[in-house]
Amino acid sequence: MKDNVKKMLVLVMAIAMTVALCACGSKESEEETGMANPIITVADASELTEATGISLDAPEGATDVAYAYCQPEDGTIEFAQVTFTLDGNEFCYRAKDSGDITEITASSDENASTDDLMSALENGTNIGAELAGMNYEWKSAGTVVVQERAGVCAFNKKGPGFIAWLDVAPGFLYSLSMDDNATQDVLTDVANKSFVPMQGEVG
Repeated sequence: MKDNVKKMLVLVMAIAMTVALCACGSKESEEETGMANPIITVADASELTEATGISLDAPEGATDVAYAYCQPEDGTIEFAQVTFTLDGNEFCYRAKDSGDITEITASSDENASTDDLMSALENGTNIGAELAGMNYEWKSAGTVVVQERAGVCAFNKKGPGFIAWLDVAPGFLYSLSMDDNATQDVLTDVANKSFVPMQGEVG
C-alpha cells in the first residue's frame, strides 16, 4: 500500500514539474520573440481609410484582395497596404503621408538622373524603395510618370521590381511592387490602373 502511495506521489510530482517547465518555456519563448505585430488587417477599403486616413484600393478585375496597415508601437501609421492578384501576377500597393517630401527622385531632395537613382538604390536612400520594402541589387532603374505624377522604378528582369510616385497635393507617397516577373511596362500599367488621387478626400 505504502509503495503504491509513494509511486503515485512520484508520478504526480513528475507531472507537475513537466507542466511547470512547459509553461516556463512557453513564457520565455513569448518574451524572446513576442513583439506586437505592427501589421493590422482590415476587412475592406473603407475600413482601411477609416483607420489610416488613406484611400487605397485594388484596380478593377483584381482578385485575392487583402487590406492592411502598419502601425508601430508609437501609434503612428507607417503605411496603408493592399495586396492583390491581377493577370496572374501578385502585387503589393502601399501609400503613406509624404511629410516634407515634395519630389520623388533619387533621394528626397535631389533631381535624379538614372545614375543618381541607381546610386540612391545601392546606398539605401531611395524613399520609394523604402516604402515598397524592397532592398535588392537592382539591374535596371529609371524615371516614370503615373497619371501625370513623377515617379521612379527599379526592377530585375523576371524578378522583383517596384514603382513609386508622389502626389504632392494632398501629400502622399505611393509604391507598387512585385516579387516576380516585374517589368517597367507592367508596373506602370498597373500603377495607372490602381492610383486614384485623394484631393478632396483627406483634410
